[in-house]
Amino acid sequence: MQRMCFSNRFSTLMYRTATHLYLAPHPSLRPYVAHYTYCLPHPEHCAAGGSRQWRAPDSPPPLVLIPDASGCLVFTLLPSGPRGVLYGPTTQAVTVHNDLGVGPPRFFVEFRPGGLFAFTGIPQWELSDRTWPLEDAAPELYVMACGAFSQASDLDDFAARMDAALLARDPVPSPVLPLLGSKCLSSQQALAASSGYSSRHLSRLFREGAGMGCKAYFQVLRVNAAIRALQAGPPSLTRLAQELGYFDQSHFIHEFKSVCGVSPGRYLAHMSGFYKEPLKP
Repeated sequence: MQRMCFSNRFSTLMYRTATHLYLAPHPSLRPYVAHYTYCLPHPEHCAAGGSRQWRAPDSPPPLVLIPDASGCLVFTLLPSGPRGVLYGPTTQAVTVHNDLGVGPPRFFVEFRPGGLFAFTGIPQWELSDRTWPLEDAAPELYVMACGAFSQASDLDDFAARMDAALLARDPVPSPVLPLLGSKCLSSQQALAASSGYSSRHLSRLFREGAGMGCKAYFQVLRVNAAIRALQAGPPSLTRLAQELGYFDQSHFIHEFKSVCGVSPGRYLAHMSGFYKEPLKP
């Protein structure tokens, strides 16, 4: 497969940067899959002569990944085939080696909250904040990806084949999936009342389908909403806390730090050292 060749011939490209391509999944997959992402070497890190082959980079500074309460599959596209890793739903920031734009080509299946459960049936609390070799955690998904890779001619074709393979798996959603898009970010009791579940049973469903209880899930979503606002331009933290439903600014700062590991002010001062998926809530 031509691991660096992408032409958007299927018109799936949603957004791109110098190193990232964000692709839309099939409409029937969108309740489960937010998007696909290709992370490719920046041209300046390719071999001499413009051959678009990966060249070993220098050691860049680490990167802090913002949690988004959803899992993903990460495939490193090697000449011998894809190496797959399953990332469970995340509730806390994780510091990782930063090779964005300088590492080998990678393909991400970025799930929505609850989406990974639909394709694995694994209780997500078992995967929360953990990583697994895909061939061990979900061997059928690993075999699926290897088959798509071996038949694909280029990156467009590989994404299309992954799309078709996921569609063929006939995902089985958790009962909590329709509730994960709720706009109620502060009250488990209100969500329980509107859904007809008891608070205890609702939390059990959240842990199984999304990998965390209601309280932790709402915390992660509120912090992600705060980060979007901070990226748009530093607002008043007091006003932002009020808009997001926090009791006061102190409560907001405490929760932000518990999820991201730093205060909002420190995040703003070192924003380039953090990575948040741009197309996820």
